[in-house]
Amino acid sequence: MLVTGLLIFVEYYWQIYDRMSIKYGFDNMIYLINFIMFSLAYYIVSLILKVYSKNEVKLNLEFWLKSFAGLLILSTYISYYGHYGVNVKLSYPEIYYYYHTAENLSGIITLLIPVYLIYRIFDKNKDVPFYGLSFKNFDFRLALILSLISIIISFAGSKIGSVSEYYPILNRTAYKSFSSVVGIKPVISAVFFESAYLFDFVMIELFFRGLMIFGFVKLLGKNAILPVASLYAVIHFGKPLPETISSFFGAYFLGIIAYTQKNIGIGIILHCVLALAMEIFTIF
Repeated sequence: MLVTGLLIFVEYYWQIYDRMSIKYGFDNMIYLINFIMFSLAYYIVSLILKVYSKNEVKLNLEFWLKSFAGLLILSTYISYYGHYGVNVKLSYPEIYYYYHTAENLSGIITLLIPVYLIYRIFDKNKDVPFYGLSFKNFDFRLALILSLISIIISFAGSKIGSVSEYYPILNRTAYKSFSSVVGIKPVISAVFFESAYLFDFVMIELFFRGLMIFGFVKLLGKNAILPVASLYAVIHFGKPLPETISSFFGAYFLGIIAYTQKNIGIGIILHCVLALAMEIFTIF
């Protein structure tokens, strides 16, 4: 927690990562910058855990190979800009609808496929199917209770100035202009974008609670949750500070649920409910 707190303080005081992300957002350098930042967040916490839990934490060859691959995937996934080079023959401002929607769906290539390859190489015979992306052991009652709590949290968060200024994401997509150009109802464009937006959260859960927890349980045990929470907070740099801070605790909480239930289903439901509720509360 102290490491994450220090990283958050440094970033929001000097905004080093945020400025570099803006400067190199459409340059391959951004992938290296991401990898360095993500590695600091993940490996520092992992090494500290090794010091205090020597027998439980195994930083062996599999750990380094899998974590290195995972951080490379995340570094690409977070800042992938390849879809900007595709000529879709759309003008300003409706081109923004394509940019935002394609960005959310790009995880199919940049995350889903490579994570599946890691699963096939290292973990295909484990007792958790594809890093918990299944309905096995899914607790519907717990999902319902936590979803209601998430809606309340979203409503309260939507009243915070910095949060209400950042959301809803839908308003940045020029979906109404896009709808007019292609000849469809705005509600259809809105629903399609929000669906792509929610799909991105499925990818987030598959990576953070799936690969980075279930893929490392045999190496770190329950200690796999803490470095992932730190890493999760870092990917929120640039977003409102309250969201970044809460993301650490949310990631830790979801990590515990995934670890105990051997399933990322509740994490997916909560993430989608929280995100969709925030969109709705800040639209109206």
